[in-house]
Amino acid sequence: MTIERVMILSGHIDQDTAYLVDDYPYGYTLRCQIRYWVETATRGAAKGQQRFVSQTTNPKRPGEPWNKPKASTYASLVVMYLDEVEHVKSFHVAYHIGPVGDARFRLMGLYDQLDDATRAKYDQLLRIAQAYPDSWNGFDTTVSALAAHIGRHGDAPTLDSAVWTDDDGRRHYVGDNPDVYLTLARQRTGDQK
Repeated sequence: MTIERVMILSGHIDQDTAYLVDDYPYGYTLRCQIRYWVETATRGAAKGQQRFVSQTTNPKRPGEPWNKPKASTYASLVVMYLDEVEHVKSFHVAYHIGPVGDARFRLMGLYDQLDDATRAKYDQLLRIAQAYPDSWNGFDTTVSALAAHIGRHGDAPTLDSAVWTDDDGRRHYVGDNPDVYLTLARQRTGDQK
């Protein structure tokens, strides 16, 4: 269970500057082009918010025209990136960043690749979220307990459910993100398995 580092795609803000993939599946047998971008709303209730947009060509029609764009819901911040197999993905940052989301964002290397303006926006959202410390403290307690377990036993426990019970009988919630918790715990112990 490792979290792979990825590469941010920046500057793709509309159809004209979109990131283009020339060979993309269209149904079971056809191929098309697809383009991706991050759109920022300039007016209305979503002003300043962002969404991830993709658009394919239609190989069934003469001239292969562009289909209607498909857009995600708006978020406070959207970062587009290439994953470890070079597929285009997006990371949506909500107004209330959680500790697991923040950790995953950093472990993927996204935070390190942000430009100054985007990093300032992310940091502002993070400060707002951290004003409510309960979930952050609980997250840190669980990561510390996992690190202690690794230190005592030489390996991480098996996390096959949403709740993990440590050697002292304390229950810790890891949800469906054990990879984040374990990666951070291993970092704290110097164990990079």
